[in-house]
Amino acid sequence: MGKSVYSLLLNDEVVDLIDKMARINGMSRSNMVEKILADAVRYETPEIRANSIFSEIERILSGSPTMRYLEQPSSYMASIMSALSYRYNPAIRYSVELFPHSSHLGQLKVTLRTQNPILIEHMSDFYSLYSVIEKKHYNEKARHIFDGAKFTRLFTFPVEPVSTKELAGHLTEFVRDFDELLGLYFSNLTNPSGFSVVEKRFLELKKNKIII
Repeated sequence: MGKSVYSLLLNDEVVDLIDKMARINGMSRSNMVEKILADAVRYETPEIRANSIFSEIERILSGSPTMRYLEQPSSYMASIMSALSYRYNPAIRYSVELFPHSSHLGQLKVTLRTQNPILIEHMSDFYSLYSVIEKKHYNEKARHIFDGAKFTRLFTFPVEPVSTKELAGHLTEFVRDFDELLGLYFSNLTNPSGFSVVEKRFLELKKNKIII
């Protein structure tokens, strides 16, 4: 879906009210006008769809004791905070980004701010393990990029059509599953069968879930 420039002749008082609505909603005038028109013709723009998805993710996580939804840094990105079960419980950030005009749905970025070389090595080992397990049991075409404490996983569109609410649920579950597996990995660092424990739980979590 492309965008073009249009000239509209509008009443000044109407524009003043639109500007007021835009300020309240943290939007530009153009985006506010587009939203009003899209609502009128019942069309879901990428911005509206992203906002609906993030609002639903926030609702789902509102009662979570371990994960906290953060304000959106942009119209197409939201972040979720969790704590890693490791010494000092360092904070880990999951950034869910949606692509408005792409063959991919979006991506998940995982970041952990640390300079601890041992922790960075453990994170890198987990990312490598997770990538292998996911391609083996869930999505053989999954794309992963990781370097030290940073990890990126591209999201694909579901094969079968799903509602915006359902998609938000699938994205939230994906982050929750990832976070659980990461915690499980760290709780089994000294377990010789730790890799197998993570793989077994992965299979349980992904059973009958759609691929994204």
